[in-house]
Formats: sequence, C-alpha cells, structure tokens
Amino acid sequence: MNLSEPTYLPSTEVVGANVVIFAIFDFISGTFIILANGFLLITIYRDPCRCLRTPYVFLIANLSVADFLVGIVSILRGVELTHFYRGLGSLLIVNLVQYFIGAVSILAAVSTLLAMSYERYVAVIKPFQYPHKITNKKSKIAIAVIWINGLIMSVLPIADVKRENFLLAYCYSHFVIPAFILTAVYVKISRAVARQREELKNVRESLTAANRRKQLEKENRMFRAFVFILSIFYVSFVPYFIHVQILYFCSCRNSYAYHVYYYVANEFLTISSIINPFLYAWRLPKFSRSFHSWFGGWLVKNSGARYNENPPGQKETVTGSNSQLP
Repeated sequence: MNLSEPTYLPSTEVVGANVVIFAIFDFISGTFIILANGFLLITIYRDPCRCLRTPYVFLIANLSVADFLVGIVSILRGVELTHFYRGLGSLLIVNLVQYFIGAVSILAAVSTLLAMSYERYVAVIKPFQYPHKITNKKSKIAIAVIWINGLIMSVLPIADVKRENFLLAYCYSHFVIPAFILTAVYVKISRAVARQREELKNVRESLTAANRRKQLEKENRMFRAFVFILSIFYVSFVPYFIHVQILYFCSCRNSYAYHVYYYVANEFLTISSIINPFLYAWRLPKFSRSFHSWFGGWLVKNSGARYNENPPGQKETVTGSNSQLP
C-alpha cells in the first residue's frame, strides 16, 4: 500500500474553527493522558508499599504503557492539525508516525484486556490453580508476545497490504472477535461469583468462611473494575469501528458529515486512555495507597530539602578566608 495516498491526510472538507477545536482537544487530552499514566507508571515502578509486583499489576502497567502512547499520538495529531490549519499543508512524517504508534498501542491495549480477562477468570473460577497458572514470569512473556503481535500487525501497511484489507482485518480481528471472547469470559465469571455468594450464605460463620468472604469481596471489586475498563474501551472503539464500515461500505463517505465524524471517531479513541488510570486509583486500594505513599514521601523529601537548604530566620554564612561567624 502507498502510505502517501490522500486518504491518510487530514480531510480538506473540515477546515477553520472545527480543525482548531479538534487540535485543542488533542493537546489537552494528550497532555492529560501522558501525565495521568506517567504518574501511574512511576507509582508501579517505585512501589513504596511493596505490593505492586504481581502478574495482575504487570498487566495493568502494560495497559498504562499503551495508554501513554495514545497520549503521544494525541499530541502528534494536534501538531498535525495545527500545521494543517495554518495552511502549511500536511506533515506526512508526523501522520505516519502517529498512525503507526496509534495502531500498535490499540492492538496492545486490546490484547492486554484479553490477558486481564484470562487472569481474572483463573482467579475467580480456579483460585487454587492460580499460583501455578498465573506467575510473574508468564505475565512478562505474555506482555512480550502482545507487543510483538502489535508491531507485526502495524507494519503490514508498510508491506504493501491494501489499506482497506488492513483496516477491516484490524477491526474484526482486534475488536469484534475479542468483544465476543471478553463478553463470554466475563459472563462466566459473573455467574461463578453469583454462585459463590449463594454458597457463602449456607456456610457457618467461621474464620475460614470470613477469610473466604473477604477474598470474594476483593475479587468482586477487581471484577467490577475490569468490566468498567472494558466498557469504557468499547465506548472508545465502537465509533472508529463504525467509521471503517462507512468508509468501505457506504456512499456517504464523501459527505461533509462523514469527514467530521472521522475526526470525532479518532477523538473517542482517547476516552479509555483518559479514564483508565483513575479507575485503578478509585477501584483498587493498593494503587491509591501506593500513590499517596510515594507522592507524599516525595513532597516531604523535597520540602525538607528546601527547608534544610535555607532555614527560615537564619542568615547565610559567607564562606572564604575573611568570613566571620555572626
């Protein structure tokens, strides 16, 4: 496929204030995504509470990396639209870079959600097999496979694969099929959780039952968080999926409304990347606790350093051969 074909460039049908609005949104959302996911990744890396070195957290970190890349794509798209608005033409290199990074990041995000659903499935359905089936080493291998798959898929357009074939395959293989798989997995998990709740009602109050109830509630919170993340991702990706169907199956693709919708669909792709980091902080206490521990310690350390550097009310001491104590 020829990547220099006009269909890869910003549409000349959408000009003026509309382009400015999309560019501003891209800059704001891109900055927000980069900062939010950046703080999350730093928190996981620092791990002040020593509770973020688990397979499940590694998968969350991987999803956050994909979201971070989406933020970079938003910034690049804002630069491209700004350049286009000023009448300087389109930046082909910027367009190709953000297109490639965007494809890789979305592929990685979908694959990571599949890995997360499997991890939750084992945790809820087969808890006794979890330590053997889900390990840090296996999660790292899965992450490596996810990014290799994303890179291979994203270089297909450069390998002269027709754009329509690539986009259709991209949408169906990494959205429609995963949607069915994820829905089936989470339905089965929800049924298992409901069945376990019923079993707990018939269990005598004992230490073992109390511990099991506590563990079950923990799994329920995680399950609800992942369902919410998955739902947000669907909301983000469905508009782009519709855009691809219109592009190749509808004569309205040459209309002004379609060109506007194309920009809107691209903006929707950033929604999950904006919301995901805050879902972790709201739903999962260990992230919130670790972030406050790290960020609070960082503030105390830096404020203490400034205090010791020049304590209030203390005069600076002049150094040198003629210096004298006051």
